[in-house]
Formats: sequence, C-alpha cells, structure tokens
Amino acid sequence: MDFSTPGFLFLFLPLFLVVFWLSERRFRVYVLVAASLGFLGWGQPMALIWLGAALLVNYGLGFWVEWGRKRPLWLWAAIGLNLALLFFFKWMPIHSLAWLPPTWAEQVLGLVVPLGLSYFTFQAISYLVDIWRGTIAAERDLARLAAYLLFFPKLIAGPLVRYKPFAAQLQELVPSAEQIAAGIRRLLAGFVKRALIANQLAVFVNAAFDQPQANLAPGLAWLALLAYSVQIYFDFSGYTDMALGLAAMAGIKLPENFNAPYLAESISDFWRRWHISLSTWFREYVFFPLERRRLPFFGQQINILIVFALTGLWHGFKPTFLIWGLLHGLAIALEMSGFGRWLKSIWRPLRYLYMLTVVLAGWVFFRADSLDFAFWFFRRLIGDTTGLVARPFVDTTPLPFIEPSFLLALAVGLLFCLPLGQLWRNLRLSWEQARPGLYFVFQLLEDILLAVLFVAALAALMSGGFSPNIYANF
Repeated sequence: MDFSTPGFLFLFLPLFLVVFWLSERRFRVYVLVAASLGFLGWGQPMALIWLGAALLVNYGLGFWVEWGRKRPLWLWAAIGLNLALLFFFKWMPIHSLAWLPPTWAEQVLGLVVPLGLSYFTFQAISYLVDIWRGTIAAERDLARLAAYLLFFPKLIAGPLVRYKPFAAQLQELVPSAEQIAAGIRRLLAGFVKRALIANQLAVFVNAAFDQPQANLAPGLAWLALLAYSVQIYFDFSGYTDMALGLAAMAGIKLPENFNAPYLAESISDFWRRWHISLSTWFREYVFFPLERRRLPFFGQQINILIVFALTGLWHGFKPTFLIWGLLHGLAIALEMSGFGRWLKSIWRPLRYLYMLTVVLAGWVFFRADSLDFAFWFFRRLIGDTTGLVARPFVDTTPLPFIEPSFLLALAVGLLFCLPLGQLWRNLRLSWEQARPGLYFVFQLLEDILLAVLFVAALAALMSGGFSPNIYANF
C-alpha cells in the first residue's frame, strides 16, 4: 500500500490515528504493531507471512548473538541468514526458476516479493551487530522488536534507523499538539511533492525510458534525464516527508534523509545529503569494519569501491545498478586522494558542474533497464542520431508532445531543488523576532496554501492516476 493512495489517506490513516490516540500509553506499542501488520496485510498479504516469519527468526537470533558475543562466528551466521533471505528474494527466483512451467514460475515469483524487504533486512542486521558490540541487549519484548522492524511509516522506503534511539522513543509515544500539527503539515507537503511534481514528470520519463531502445532525439533525451533527476528526488524525498510526518503523529522522530543534494559540491558531499540514512548505515556497518583491516596500498579506495558496489546491488541485482554504484564509488575514491584537495580549490560553479555530471550520468544507468539502453542513451545525449526512427504518436505517447503541466512541474521542481524553504524559514524567523504577532499570520497563510495545494494534488491524482513510490521497488 502506498501512502498516497486514497485508501491509506482516508481510511487506514484516520482509523489508525483515532485508535492510537484513544489508547492508553501502555498499549500504544501494540497498536503500532497491529497497524503495521494491517498495513502489510492490506498492501501485500504474502509480505505479512514472509516478514512475520523473518521477525520471529531475528527475535531468536538476537539471543543467539548475545549468548555467543565473544565468538564472531555467531554474528556472521546470523547476518548470513538475513542476507540469504534477501539474496533469495531479490535474485534467486529470477534465475533459478526457469526450469518451472511459466505459469508456476509466475505464481512463485508473485509470492516472494515482500514489501520493504531491503530495509527490514538492513535494520535487522544493524540490530544484531549492535547486540554483538554490546551497545544494546537483545530485546525480550517481541512487540517492541516488531514495532522497530515493521513500523509502517519507515518499512517500505526508510529512513533506516538504529534500534537504540528508536526503542527509547517507544517508552513514551505521547505526541504533543505541536508534534501532531507538524506531522500533518509534513505529511501533506510530502504528498504535494509527489503528486504535483514527481507524478507529473513520471508520465514523460516513463515514456522515454521504458522504450525497448533509446529512440529519442538528443533534445528529448536531455529533457528526459533532467526530468528523471527531479522526479526521483521529489518522489523519494516526498515519500520520506510523509513517513516522518506519520511517525511524528505517533510521537516518534525519524532521522532526516535529504538535505538539498543537488547543491552538493562533490560526490562525497552528495552522499552526505542524499539518502542519508543509507549512506550512514553503510559507513557504520561496512566501511568502518573494512577500514580496520585496510590494505596497505589503496586500501581506503578499495574499501570505498566495495561499499558502493554493495550500495548498487542493494537496489537490485542488475549490472546497471552495479555500474551506478561503482561510478559513485570511483568518484569518491578519487576525491579521497589528491583530486579531492584540488577540487576544493577550484571555482565553486565548476564543483557543481562536476557533481552534476557524475550524478546525471549515474541516473542514466540507474533508470535504464539494460546496459545497451544506457549506452545508446548516452549516444543520444552527445547528439548521435544513428538509427533514430520516427514512430507514430500512438506508439510513443506522450512523446514528442510535451504538455504544459509537465513543463510547469519541471520548472517548479528545479526551483525547489534550491534551499528556498530554509531561506523562507530564516526570513520568517527574523520577522517574527521583531514582531511576534506575525507568527500566527504566517502560519495561517502557510496552512491555507498547503491545504489548497493538497486539494490540487488530490485532484491531479484522481484524474491522472498515480505512479508508485520508486524506492518501494528496492
């Protein structure tokens, strides 16, 4: 189930909030667990079975790792079980079921794609590693562990969070009026970002990238790449805004996941701003352990490449994702050498240009279904029209026609890739400090504007359909 569907917004969410807020504090953890199980069961019933079983296994593995804390083999075995589950679901069925009759294989494949599996697995691994390190004790209360691993706002697309800070918040679960109001605003803002920007761009982007071949004029190829860069940012950050807003309404603070990534001045800086919780997870649980056993020559650069190869494969076992990860890893490995020192000394616009070149090139591999499509797409970007065939509009809709709504969404999206929100907050704060009464005026105007945009976003969703969350596929 997607947060932006009417069923979630107008049925599931109100029912959850009413039950949660009316429950006694001691029962609210169980309400969270019940809501998360209901969310899974509604969105994908088979995921409820698979992730429920994985939850019970990890509950037992926590005690197993705690008892064998002085023996790393216990930890590696527990991690291996989780990775085996992830590997089987993400790769094995595709390649190992070819011997089955097609109808059987389709049925099996339909059963083994649990929602949120990647995020569930990584958080389970961090929980087990923290137990082995002695940072936390194995959780005795199954409901608390279930709330952590299955908490529905963060289950499908994160953000990733460690067990200790999350569990500490389960002690209270008494959101203030300010938290609830801020959560509602964050939820609506995320919905608007997804429905009015990302969803409008998706129509053109999908038409461009879902072709069997990169049959695009160079100008349309550049437009599609630019649109996809904006789409994936607003779709993912909008979904994260909704997740943080939902959690806030339950009295839980989740970590921020984005910080104006397209204003980064290097690829290292980009990963401090993009999908922050994922890069933090890899740094804490993969890079630092590798660094403790660094090779004497180019050891750090090799470790960086390993981390980003795994980052790419985490998104899917495809060569396009692997190359995307290695491209970013290679850039960061270079930045950790003398190139990084030189990069900091050059003119700032050139640093932005370098970052955007690597990021945009990476998005081509990330979005392309095959390496062949990606390489031909690059040829279109440099002006190569070899083999370009004019096809009927009925086969390429909405190409080459560009609707005004697409252009408006792209322009607004590009504008709000800038830190306009932070600039406005700073300006508003300075005015309110001079005249405190302005707080109510500004807040009322912001809330009215947000309500109007939400209605417009809802109308756009109902009239044109909705593209599912991009990161739900990972």
